[in-house]
This record gives sequence, structure tokens and C-alpha cells, in this order.
Amino acid sequence: MVMQKILSWFKNYWYYYKVRVLIAAFLLIVVIVCVVQCASLEKFDVYLTYAGPDNISSQIDDVRAAVRSTYTTKDEKSAKGISVRDIIWVNDSIAAEYVRDGVYFDPSVNADNEKLLYNEAASGNSFIYIIDRQQYERLKADGVFAPLSEIFGVEVPDCATDDYGIDFKSTDFAKYFEVFREWKGDLVLCLRSGTLSESLINRLRGSASYERSYKLHKQIFIDIVRFEVE
Repeated sequence: MVMQKILSWFKNYWYYYKVRVLIAAFLLIVVIVCVVQCASLEKFDVYLTYAGPDNISSQIDDVRAAVRSTYTTKDEKSAKGISVRDIIWVNDSIAAEYVRDGVYFDPSVNADNEKLLYNEAASGNSFIYIIDRQQYERLKADGVFAPLSEIFGVEVPDCATDDYGIDFKSTDFAKYFEVFREWKGDLVLCLRSGTLSESLINRLRGSASYERSYKLHKQIFIDIVRFEVE
């Protein structure tokens, strides 16, 4: 009798409320999937962008390991993960070589990747950049990068190319780690300005969060530039 009453109640309930039950079940499944995915995603505190002629996608773990090995402070060592954004961008000189030598080159893809770099510099998470000099000069003209005097004070490194950039291949960091030895092009290492940009993302992030991130990346940038083999 009890079981029959339960079954009868369930049938009545299902008849009147099955749509609500199905919607609630669907939403519950969506929430569970989202929570599981968010929990499984790697967390990042450090963001670096490469933009040059090489496809470095298979080298990203080695780049992360190299950067992590330079850490000197407690904040750096406790940082969660390193995100390396790799953008293939070919400068005018290399593009001309590709065309001359019959190497496949798509100008439209190159233009799209240039936009990706500009968007990252304007509103992305990356503070540390290793980029082709041609793109460096363009972004520097837009006031994107922090002056080296702001980063190092009066002791600006000898490998500085100007007031904002470091000749990446002249650093002991680039010379020591094998992952960087075959990278082509004239690459500049630079740090995005600590001044909060006017992008919506950065306004939502807030100045305090932006400044904390800048401070962490500034120290990592210093450690990369000052890296020495003992």
C-alpha cells in the first residue's frame, strides 16, 4: 500500500511538474560540468607572450621551465603556473625571403596574428613580451612598455637596445637554455607598463589587482634579464 501511494504521488507529480524537473536536472548537470571543468583548469599567475616567426607550441613546457628557474623571491616561487601565449608573426624581411624561396606564407593570417598581439598588449593578461623588433617598435610608439629606468633604476643592463627593450638573444638567459637557441629573428624582451590601461577588462580587474600582477611580473622580468650561470 505504501509503495502504491508513493508511485501514485510520483506519477501525479511527474504529470504536473515534469517540465520543471527536466529543466532543473539540465541546469544541475550544466553546473556540475562547469564546476568540474573550472576545477581541472590550470591556474596562472604569470603571463608571457611570444610573437615571432617560429612555431614554438611544442616548446612551451621548456619555456615555462626556463622562466621558473630564474625565480628568486617567495612570491615568484608561490605563483600558480606560467601561461605562454605563442603568436606566429613574420616581419617584412622574413616574409620577403619566404616569397623568394617559395616558402608558404599567408599575409592574411599574418595580419590576423598581428591583431592578436595588439589585443593582448591592450587588454590581455601578459606583461612580459618576447617579440619581433618590428612589432616592438610599433607597440613602443603606442606607449605600451615600461621604461627600463623604471624597472632597473640607474643600473640599466648592457643588453638594452634602447630605453624600453632588451636584446633577448644577448641575455645569458637566452644563451643558456637550449629551447631558445634556434629561435629566429631579432627578438626584443620587454615589460608592459604598470599603468592601468583603459580597457574594460582592466577596469573590471581593478587597479590593486593590476598593480600586484605588475609587481610580480616586474620581478620576474628583472630575474630573467639578470640571469647568470653560476
